[in-house]
Amino acid sequence: MKKLSTYAIPLFASLYIASFGTQADESINLTDLTQGDPFFYTSDQNIKDDDAQKALLGTGRPNKTHSQIPHLPFYTGYMSTNYTYRFVTVAEQVLTMIGEGKHGLWRVQENGTVREYLKKGASGLPATADLAAKENLAKIESDYSAYLPEESWSGYKYPDEKLGKDGQLNFIDLPISHPKYKGKYAKHEPIELPNFYCTMSENDYPYAKQAMNFAFNQPGANKIGPLGKRAGLDVKENYTNVLRLNQLSDARSWINVGKKGQDNLHVKWEAVDASKTNVEYYLVERPFFNKPYLFVTAVYDNKDNNDLRYVRPDGPYYDSIKNEGLKLKTTVTAQPRFHLENGEIGQPVGLPIYGVHHPNRAAFGGGGACPFKGGDWGRYPKTSGGSGWPTQYEEVTPLCDAVLVDIKFYSNLDGRDWNDANKYMANAGVGKNTVTYKMQPGEYGAFDDPYNTTRGTKNAEARNVPEQVTITYPAVQPAVTYIDPPKLDLANRMVPTKGTTCRPVQQ
Repeated sequence: MKKLSTYAIPLFASLYIASFGTQADESINLTDLTQGDPFFYTSDQNIKDDDAQKALLGTGRPNKTHSQIPHLPFYTGYMSTNYTYRFVTVAEQVLTMIGEGKHGLWRVQENGTVREYLKKGASGLPATADLAAKENLAKIESDYSAYLPEESWSGYKYPDEKLGKDGQLNFIDLPISHPKYKGKYAKHEPIELPNFYCTMSENDYPYAKQAMNFAFNQPGANKIGPLGKRAGLDVKENYTNVLRLNQLSDARSWINVGKKGQDNLHVKWEAVDASKTNVEYYLVERPFFNKPYLFVTAVYDNKDNNDLRYVRPDGPYYDSIKNEGLKLKTTVTAQPRFHLENGEIGQPVGLPIYGVHHPNRAAFGGGGACPFKGGDWGRYPKTSGGSGWPTQYEEVTPLCDAVLVDIKFYSNLDGRDWNDANKYMANAGVGKNTVTYKMQPGEYGAFDDPYNTTRGTKNAEARNVPEQVTITYPAVQPAVTYIDPPKLDLANRMVPTKGTTCRPVQQ
């Protein structure tokens, strides 16, 4: 089993004691802030047999409203890197994630492949094996996997560990057109757009696990937009869970355009005009060193140029799409243009540093410099390390912190927007266009204030109300409900390696 580096895990045991010892003292379960009850807000309510409301809600703890609309679970959690925290909540099937403003992103781009790692105890393939040969398919299917959760950190193999002790391949790179994937990507759009990303969580994200486990299992999750597909975010072997996000109204993406007449160390960020530069935002779960992390990512594309697009004109992925009559851009634009809210066009200027919020990573052995190339993070902070994963182009450079994003997002987990005029209407609970309302009959609205009665002023809206009134709604939609997520086993609580590190390094 691989060991974590001196700054990534030496305090593993003490972190467990510090985190959960304090937690025990305060009687707070930090991995489940709802204490196992996402409907805790009704825990002190009990409809008794002599309560007339039982005709609407039954007896016992209520699980719906008077209009028969079911209650929805509430979750809350948090995640962090470098002691910077982001808070997630789920209420009324809406996830919000609020963190810091102007968080730095790096550019990476998928190359249309999946890296699969040799399973523990499997014999694997020899170094000379033809990965496209039919006779090797069964071995590929049985011995290799893109994610090996049961193997923890040791499931990952470094770029310099391609061959095992017996000469077998410790990892293989397969194009998404490979027979192992049984044609599910056969009609996939060309993967031609980069995504700009950064880490949001610790490994295993234990303090947001309940909330995200719920969110990732709702109907609105794993719905990828057109830009996301062109960035490869729907390749499940690479991105295990994806949640599309919307920015709240005052949040933005920002581009460092620098200061005219000054060198590249004079910075100035301007807001991106999302009406002219298309953008999609996502919160994604992706294995990193064979451990699940959460990352925020943004995918951009211009309506009036192809600056952001690129496909390397080489390799099995390119070979699988080059004859399909597609117009593929095969050169990288080093500084793609963005439309800015000030009406200008800006080109992102990357920085030589790891990020503007990382002034002294050298203090804990965390590097601190921009990797300046794509590809496998590997043994960073050694200078051979890349900016992301082995399934990404080396020549698509990260442009470190040239793009910033405000961590202020929401997502409708049921996949339906609130601007639908018929969503959340009161007839959803009964499931009919008509709803009969029962009430106390009588004359309502007669004025009795002397100011009105002495003048003989009568209320034109006063009326005699009957026992029942039937309201007809223009449409009927189902009530907003939810899907029960898989139960999490928190008996062996997940503990992050270290809260101060973005993207831990093993060696």
